[in-house]
Amino acid sequence: MKEENTIEASNAAPSFDERFKALTGNSPFCWQRRLFHEHFANGAIPAALDIPTGLGKTSVMVLWYMARTAGANVPRRLVYVFDRRAVVDQATIIADEIREKSRNPELRVSTLRGQHVDNREGLADPTAPAIIVGTVDMVGSRLLFSGYGVSRKMRPYHAGLLGADSPGPH
Repeated sequence: MKEENTIEASNAAPSFDERFKALTGNSPFCWQRRLFHEHFANGAIPAALDIPTGLGKTSVMVLWYMARTAGANVPRRLVYVFDRRAVVDQATIIADEIREKSRNPELRVSTLRGQHVDNREGLADPTAPAIIVGTVDMVGSRLLFSGYGVSRKMRPYHAGLLGADSPGPH
């Protein structure tokens, strides 16, 4: 009996902590583990988080990705909005690392910030999972059908992809 349990344990899927560490290089904080199990795994993404600076809020991208790949009913696109370009750039690096470490070429990563050319990965395939990171003005302008640098004909498309099947206030 004991030998069977050892074999079963070795064949088991990686734990939350192991998957989180594989994608981030860090062990999860208790709040990240709880947020995943109590919310993301159940398809319920909170509208807002009030966590002090430096405690891993950006890792919510990892929680979303892990829930999505585990089959949880979470939105197809995760839109991350920041008030500073530097934070957008930092978050984009984390999103790119998730794609690289997961070896998932289907995951799209787009950055929307002033003077930064959007690779438009988030627009290429509306059915693909995507992390879209942007500044308040860039994301907001698209939601209001007046995206900076977006042609008049493409504005509804941008607004639709940002506003549909992505988490937001309920």
